[in-house]
Amino acid sequence: MKDPSPPGIRLLGELQLVGCDGRAVALPASRKTRALLGYLIATGQPHRRERLCDLLWDGPDDPRAELRWSLSKIRAVLDDKEGMRLTADRERVGVELGNTVIDIQRVRSLLGDDVSAAPIAALKEAASLFGGGEFLDGLDLPLCYRYQEWCMAEREAVSRLHLAVLTSLVERLQGHPADALAYARALTAADPLSESGHAAVVRLLVREGRNKEALGHYEHASRVLEAELGVRPSAELEEVRQTLRPTASASVAAKRPVRASGIPPVPRRPSSAFVGREAERALIDQIVAMRADRPDVVLVTGEPGIGKSRVLAHIGERLTSAGGRAFAARAYEAEAARPYGVWIDVIREILRESPRDGLPADLGLLLPEMGTVAEAGDRTRLLDAVLGLLRQVVSMRPAAVILDDLQWADEGSSSLLHYVARHINSASGLLIVCAARAGEIEDNSAASRVLRSLARDGRLREIELAAMSEAETAQLIRQVDRSLDAAKIFAESGGNPLFSLELAHAHRRGDAGPGRTVEAVIAGQLAPLAEGMRETLVWAAAHGRAFTPDDLARSARLDDADLLTALGELERRGLIRPVGGDAYDFTHDLVRQTAYRALSQPRRKLLHRRIARALDAVIGRDGAFAADMAHHAALAEDDEMAAQACRLAGEHALRLFANAEAASFAERGLRHAERLAEGSARLELRIAMLKIRVLGATGPGLRPLPPLADTIAEATSAAEALGLQTAAATGHYLLSVLHQEAGDVQQAETSTLRAAEAGRAADDTTRARQLANTARCLLELETEIGRSRALIAEASAIAVPIGLELCELYWARGLLERWDGNEDQAVSSLARALDLARRDKDRWREYKCLTWLAMLERERGRYADMHARCTELETVAARLGDDETPFVKTLRALAGLATEEASADDALASALTRLRAVDDKSYLAYALNGAAHLYRHAGRTRQARLCASEALTVASVMRRHSEIAIARALLAPAGEAASAQDIEATSGRDDLSARARAALLASQARPHDSNGGSHAKPAG
Repeated sequence: MKDPSPPGIRLLGELQLVGCDGRAVALPASRKTRALLGYLIATGQPHRRERLCDLLWDGPDDPRAELRWSLSKIRAVLDDKEGMRLTADRERVGVELGNTVIDIQRVRSLLGDDVSAAPIAALKEAASLFGGGEFLDGLDLPLCYRYQEWCMAEREAVSRLHLAVLTSLVERLQGHPADALAYARALTAADPLSESGHAAVVRLLVREGRNKEALGHYEHASRVLEAELGVRPSAELEEVRQTLRPTASASVAAKRPVRASGIPPVPRRPSSAFVGREAERALIDQIVAMRADRPDVVLVTGEPGIGKSRVLAHIGERLTSAGGRAFAARAYEAEAARPYGVWIDVIREILRESPRDGLPADLGLLLPEMGTVAEAGDRTRLLDAVLGLLRQVVSMRPAAVILDDLQWADEGSSSLLHYVARHINSASGLLIVCAARAGEIEDNSAASRVLRSLARDGRLREIELAAMSEAETAQLIRQVDRSLDAAKIFAESGGNPLFSLELAHAHRRGDAGPGRTVEAVIAGQLAPLAEGMRETLVWAAAHGRAFTPDDLARSARLDDADLLTALGELERRGLIRPVGGDAYDFTHDLVRQTAYRALSQPRRKLLHRRIARALDAVIGRDGAFAADMAHHAALAEDDEMAAQACRLAGEHALRLFANAEAASFAERGLRHAERLAEGSARLELRIAMLKIRVLGATGPGLRPLPPLADTIAEATSAAEALGLQTAAATGHYLLSVLHQEAGDVQQAETSTLRAAEAGRAADDTTRARQLANTARCLLELETEIGRSRALIAEASAIAVPIGLELCELYWARGLLERWDGNEDQAVSSLARALDLARRDKDRWREYKCLTWLAMLERERGRYADMHARCTELETVAARLGDDETPFVKTLRALAGLATEEASADDALASALTRLRAVDDKSYLAYALNGAAHLYRHAGRTRQARLCASEALTVASVMRRHSEIAIARALLAPAGEAASAQDIEATSGRDDLSARARAALLASQARPHDSNGGSHAKPAG
């Protein structure tokens, strides 16, 4: 009896584990889980849990829980498999593989330390192993940049080794030109810029007497080298060329790709009807029929190829036949960070079907083609603009929004899905239908969080698609060819509809072998494509999303007539399909995936570089498409272009209130900038990215900002050393934000003053902004008030003559007017600052100005206006994805206490507890003094004393002299903390606000009874 083979692992190509019985082991559906498994196997050593969390789960609230979940899936795969086992303790995680054969390890053992000295047989075996594909193909995770960098570095190293093997085989098989030619062609396919490889192909073709082909390949190589490198062929290639004589027919053939008209005719692949799925059909009919229990959102889940897209299409068809409309779009893996990407496509689909005038200007943020953007806005208005458009649509007849491949949706799209689902339900005529790959949706924390929330609220109905039965599969196969063996196809496909159909077409072509995967069957369909069609297909695959002929023409530089012919033939063969307007998409993402995986790593870089350059030439500084450029530039490993694109994309994301995406672009941009040469351009990029990162993290929830102070300080010092004053001023400004948010008054003051000094050498706009910003920060810190006045005057002298309106300047004026007791003027100035912040799409300034306005309304005793400001603050916070607003909740509770609401005490206690937890002492001191003032006025001496005592302690730590004075004024009548002499000494200070001085005067003049109760309302 033959001994069983040892288990094997394939890292070259798609990750695969093979048991001793030769069968592939089913791997977890989650891509992150498979990436983790691949990483543990490839590195071959245990790793600390913290390292793995940082590698793959930097975003979720509980990365350790995510890691534990993935490890449980891996343990189920590895344990009880001979020779494989997961090892994990409290600190480290690894795998034990025993005698398992790993393909890349086998390659390295065959080649030894010197590829050129390896035996030819070893080289040939290694070359065959490389034929599996690129390292861990299909496990790219662009948003997990630490993992992605590791994966790309490993892929590059493996690719270099592959090219070295092919080069060595070409050199050592010169005595066997036919064999050498095969490896030379493989070399130029793997690396289109290998001049020595092209020279070898031409030389070997000449030796084989195939001069016409040799000349054609030479001219092809010349075009590639000139297009990509801007150079003429090398001396080696020219020397080979001299042995040839051009012929007219060869030259013409080389200059033009093979026309699709020369391809043997292939019958048009018919679109498959919706068969089987009786239970799902019945449910869909109920949903479309507007039953009372109809859900607001339908989610269709299942493995790739199981028929999710077909179910979505059926829902759209049923709704349309019932008199409604359906607007469909899908998310793409390549643009998982494009803010609101899938919704932008839905809106364009709506407007394409029914153009309309008078669209809200806020939609211009999403649709650059509108040419108009609201002067000021917030995320609420943006989301409401989308909501309003959908309400217009369903006001005429029922409609469905159909979102496919939700597992790749960005965070903004997920938030908008939640917003629409909460504000417009199926009863109003709108149905939202989504589809997602089972397992992979859990990798998308934003989308899965939204779906869980909708499920908890009873708004979600899930349709989980299982494999089709043998009878249903037979019905499907009969649409292709009634003579095919449906039972055999069902056994091979396991009831997966896409696999069944691809096998049916393969059997019909006569090229279906047993034991193949759906990807292998699709690859068999692509293999016989003529050169022009194959080239069109791979360029489309590299784009990674829906594409137009213009997209391909710009990047691939294909002949227009040949391109259109190839697209028509690819559509006829059922590989691509029209998706509205002049755009095309792949009929299934597995087709795109298979076409893309056939490309070598150098070839991929070449395609992505061309696409990135084409986008750069078209979009310029338009941030709407910068996310696409960042994606392609990163895959092309063009760090400079990728960094610039990340900056544009991050700034655009901030304007769209997509702070999570903005922070992600900033992190990626910083990594690219780190790899650029030292100099001013690198520094300016770094500081611009750090600004996006800080502003993307600031929010109303008072969450900790990223620990970037040391990084910003280092970059700022370097900018000062190079004389980059604008960049240095920005750096000091960012440091002041970090220090102020952290409650470090002294450091915030220092950074603020240094920002002003750095800005003095910059242009007028930067200088005025920095001077005003310094004044604003000093006023918020309650220090250097005299200098603040002078800085505001200096900034005004610069800005007013040139008509420059700055948020910082109005903000600073408003705070100074508040300090001086001119409350009405303060409100007016801060309201203008708020308008300018919204105009500039600066969310941090917007929230801060709103907060100051709410505080001013409280101080003026206008509690209704204060409530309105708090409502606006909470709304903006929610749209920013931040439901934690402890200071706003405290302000609301204070208003409730002032108006004697029944639950005011409990609400205030809860809000103060949360405010203490986030450790924001400046807000806490202000809130406690406000509470003490209201309790004192209500005659509740004990509560007033407790709040004022805590306020005094907190304000003393923060060196907030005005709050210290107010606390002492509130305590003095009870004789708790300050004598009359203490109050007089405090009131003599020159750094107290008008509010504090009024509180001191009121306390000295205020009569009080034996219990310390006041009979006059103190200022507070």
